[in-house]
Amino acid sequence: MRRLSLKLFVIIVPVGAIIAAANYFIDPANLFYPREYVAGIAAILLKGHNVDNISNYNERLLQEQMITGLKQTPDIVVLGSSRIMEIGNDFFPGKRVLNVGVSHANIHDIIAITGLLDSMGRLPAEAYINVDAGLVSERHTDEWQSIAPYYTYFIKKYAAQDLQKEDEEAAKPARLYALFSFEYFKQSLHFVLSNGNKKYMDAQYAKPVKYGRFSDGTICYAGEYLRPDTIKIASDAAITGAKEGLTPPDPDNIRLLGNLVDFFRERHVKVHFIMLPYHPAFYTAVNSSHGDLFYSYDTIFHKIAVERQVDLKGSFDSNRYSLRENEFYDMHHCSKEAIKKIFNTYHL
Repeated sequence: MRRLSLKLFVIIVPVGAIIAAANYFIDPANLFYPREYVAGIAAILLKGHNVDNISNYNERLLQEQMITGLKQTPDIVVLGSSRIMEIGNDFFPGKRVLNVGVSHANIHDIIAITGLLDSMGRLPAEAYINVDAGLVSERHTDEWQSIAPYYTYFIKKYAAQDLQKEDEEAAKPARLYALFSFEYFKQSLHFVLSNGNKKYMDAQYAKPVKYGRFSDGTICYAGEYLRPDTIKIASDAAITGAKEGLTPPDPDNIRLLGNLVDFFRERHVKVHFIMLPYHPAFYTAVNSSHGDLFYSYDTIFHKIAVERQVDLKGSFDSNRYSLRENEFYDMHHCSKEAIKKIFNTYHL
């Protein structure tokens, strides 16, 4: 038994070392040097240049690097999920805009980024907040933990007493797990064998051609994402909407949103809500299979807007603007042209 254990040890340790070394040095998802990676991206953007060929980066840490490096306070800040990542300077001619949207954003993200802006003395004159179901729902990811200190800063300094509670969910030890993960090892090998390249490039003033960011923080999607298979998207949207629906709203998160709006208004920051539509097949399937969840969220955001005199644009229902299926990239994201249509044709 002892010899068997020794043989296993002799085999397992070198294999584990090889896996760990490959995962650490190849690191296709930038898990082990996340700050260093986004610091380089932010340095390019802060010069007023666009950046291309970015991949698998921590969007929250990028916002931290961007905001801490600002030399001027933006006139307008756009806060929210990936659904508003294309709203930038061209929506507001003559204004200095910073888009700080992050994927899967929830109220904790928005508060943390606001805390960061406040701590750096960079609160804008206007704030556009993307009001999605995920903003105040019961379930959310823990990605906001990357910038948790700024959330704590805001809550302790400004929030109402009954909202001063810490989220005790610790960030998962993703890096330690990934170091010895065979699945991550396979991803690392695939990255090398497919000639993967995660070196971002300074595109200067040219439009990124792969996947990048513009200097105002907005996203530049890869070309294939902008030209999707509309039939497949409609089918996936209907299936997902019927199966998953939406997560119900959370009362504490709703109060946090109201508290955030109060914070902005007390500091003379004009607040706008922007509500963007979902793919019509997804919207219809959710309504058919999961009752009035879309209506519930719509009512929540309109109630906050009315009570606090907040401008609200948009709707979850694409039929309000006669959007076609080819004006959606996927079931959650409508095109930049569709967003401009909403800005130009609907105001409440």
